Amino acid sequence: MDKEFNLVAAIRIILKWKTPLLVLTLASGIIAGLFSVFVMDEYYLSWSTFYPTNQYLSDRSMIFNTESSGGQVEYFGGKSDINRVLTIANSETVINFIIDSFNLTDHYKVSRNNKFYKTIVRKQFEKNYKALKTEREAIEISIYDTDPKLAAAMVNVIIEKVDELNMRHVLETKEKLYQVLSAQIEQQREKVNDYVTTLATLATEFDIKVSSAAGSTVLVEGKNFRAVQEYKAMLEKQENAMKEFNNRSNIKEQMEVAMQSISSSLFIVEKAFPADRRDKPVRSLVVLITMLVTAFVSTIGVFLIEQFKELKAQL
Repeated sequence: MDKEFNLVAAIRIILKWKTPLLVLTLASGIIAGLFSVFVMDEYYLSWSTFYPTNQYLSDRSMIFNTESSGGQVEYFGGKSDINRVLTIANSETVINFIIDSFNLTDHYKVSRNNKFYKTIVRKQFEKNYKALKTEREAIEISIYDTDPKLAAAMVNVIIEKVDELNMRHVLETKEKLYQVLSAQIEQQREKVNDYVTTLATLATEFDIKVSSAAGSTVLVEGKNFRAVQEYKAMLEKQENAMKEFNNRSNIKEQMEVAMQSISSSLFIVEKAFPADRRDKPVRSLVVLITMLVTAFVSTIGVFLIEQFKELKAQL
């Protein structure tokens, strides 16, 4: 009975105060609508979706098939590639680069006289910036901004920067290996030249003759047996050194092709473009929520007023 009585009393109170409640709710809706139109900034959303590629595809062993992979090689990267790209996209390096490149301090109208203006700008940017993995294992980078063209430009520049940083480690490693290999080739070249010089000296000093027999057999003839044997040993070393020199030279040429074949570590599915309509605020939603909150708070308020009157009458 108490619940029924309280419900009836509540309905009576609402009906008693219905006009003020209705006026206050409608007024709050009108004010919220005007506020959303003339005060709240309009934000436009730009985004881009892409997949990290498998950078092993640009490796020398993959291009020239010098090693067996033992299975099918995927074109797109795996979880480790996705996590690495996401880490780069959310890194301080990328965020600070965008803030500086697009002068976001002035764009966000943050005073440089403020001691903590860099932190304020960074938080404002991070509030409007997202880099996350989608349900289909892709990566989506999105930015909200009051300028649709600027939002699209920032997203595309972020992707370029992420691509650059993602490839940098691989390229630097390959370049270091390339420099080491080039130095080894020069050393091998000098070694071959030394053998050639030594062989020429022995041939002249001991009148050694070299000829080819059937089956690509090399005949070494001379009057000094010890010199002939030394010449044969030196000739074998020279041939082995030449084979090693040619092998390393081939590897160097393959590495040059592999390094030149790297174009991008990201496969872009959708490039960012300027939005043609705002994404937020949703004015109808702002008005609706404001009216609901106002109606709820106002109703609680009239209940408290009536309760206060009743308590005052009893006293």
